[in-house]
Amino acid sequence: MLWAQHMRACGLWIAGGHWSAQERRILARAAERIAQAFGGPENMRWALGGVLLLRRTRGGGGAMAFWPRPPWMCVLIGEALLHQQPEWLGEVAIVHELAHIWDARTANLLCRILGRPGRIVREMVRFVQDEPGPTWYGSGIREVVRIPCPACEEWAESVAAYLYPEYIVHLTSRPQEREWPLRAGKPDHLRPALGPRHRAYVERCFAEIRHIA
Repeated sequence: MLWAQHMRACGLWIAGGHWSAQERRILARAAERIAQAFGGPENMRWALGGVLLLRRTRGGGGAMAFWPRPPWMCVLIGEALLHQQPEWLGEVAIVHELAHIWDARTANLLCRILGRPGRIVREMVRFVQDEPGPTWYGSGIREVVRIPCPACEEWAESVAAYLYPEYIVHLTSRPQEREWPLRAGKPDHLRPALGPRHRAYVERCFAEIRHIA
């Protein structure tokens, strides 16, 4: 299939049964947008390596940094993630998970197995300092959302917000996005928003790939 060949050019391997025309369209648009930021499909494939995209009918999404067989990394994509409204939110979900894979490529094998962050996330924490992340889920503050690695989600949400500015606009209508700074003890922070330090860091990471690859 031409669609699968296009995905393979970006380093994305397709599995998991039948993908509808709508789902193929969502994946293609997500891959096109992130590949453009990388400077082309070849650069994207160099940065992410091979990634298996595995469709499943139930459950959400997730990036598996240590997969037991080639291409060794996998993104699980639940059907519900692909069928959101507006439709482009499915693209945001794909980009979010690919950002996790990008960071995992900068981690050693032990960190991948244990689910610890790679170099990209560790350097981001130092670079952005006390500037909060762009969204409630990507705030980077453990007291706001109970996840194993808040900084990892902060990175993934920053990439998503950078590539999809409309994502931030869409989230402004959600009460939890407006209220989490108060819960975190940061009432002066207006969220959701991609702060200047987060934007600069994401831009730097993409620029490094365009320069090196």
